[in-house]
Amino acid sequence: MYFRKAAAVTSLLAALSSAQPSGPELAVYWGAEDDSTTLNDVCSDSSYGIVNLAFLDTFFAAGGFPQLSLSGLDGPSQAQQSAGATGLKDGSSLVDAIQQCQSAGKLVLLSLGGAGADVTLQSDSDGEKIADTLWNLFGGGTDNQELRPFGDIKLDGFDLDNESGNPTGYLAMVQRFKSNFQNDTSKSYFLSAAPQCPFPDASQPQDVCSELDFVWVQFYNNGDCNIAQSDFLNSVQTWSSGIGNAKLYIGALASGADGDQGFADANTLLGAIQDVKNMNLPNYAGAMLWEAQLAVQNGNFQQKIAPGL
Repeated sequence: MYFRKAAAVTSLLAALSSAQPSGPELAVYWGAEDDSTTLNDVCSDSSYGIVNLAFLDTFFAAGGFPQLSLSGLDGPSQAQQSAGATGLKDGSSLVDAIQQCQSAGKLVLLSLGGAGADVTLQSDSDGEKIADTLWNLFGGGTDNQELRPFGDIKLDGFDLDNESGNPTGYLAMVQRFKSNFQNDTSKSYFLSAAPQCPFPDASQPQDVCSELDFVWVQFYNNGDCNIAQSDFLNSVQTWSSGIGNAKLYIGALASGADGDQGFADANTLLGAIQDVKNMNLPNYAGAMLWEAQLAVQNGNFQQKIAPGL
């Protein structure tokens, strides 16, 4: 498993990845498909500014530890096996790519959830507990160092993709994350979420979203508030007004090939984005694509969208 190789460069990378994005940019999810489009491919693509690793799909799995399900992982390390944390996996094969992303100034967030995930919480104390666990495993925490999937690498934060319909404990989790972030002054950390476009989202309600840095609303799979549909711009305005100081991103499908509904081709999506830009919203910050491999398979869709943000 990867341990100390990155120690000498971590502080340098932190400085490069510690600032808020300076202008509209493209975020993307990677890891939920097979790995024919690698994380290195994504990190070398100048179209993207933020990469969400998809997913950590279970909060309390083997040994009471979380479970990772993203592409490119090896089996659990010896230390993880000994602790019973067999769902964490050895992520050393992704370390070089994460470094590549961060050295290029891209933020790398770990997305929590996804469709069918087990990321519900029973209480605020559960939310605080999982925030501490994730901070130690992926952020600047110092407990359970031998169990960290990516060794000394510190990710740039966490993305919430709770689709369970149950927000219990999420506000407490977010607040605990933010408290933990203050304990590491070597870099900045960020929180994001991907709510559905009907407002408010049942799984990620307004009080949670207003505590975040980035909100990439899924303007797909939801009928009238899908991109370019009858309620799209009204929904954009409602979300912009309802998330406090968080930055708003237009979440879109990169392809119509994955069974989701509401794919907008490049011309339609760019036209919708221009309509949003014409609204002069104070917190518009760009777009998000689901998913990186689908974008490549759809004629490098991301390269058509990024210049129009």
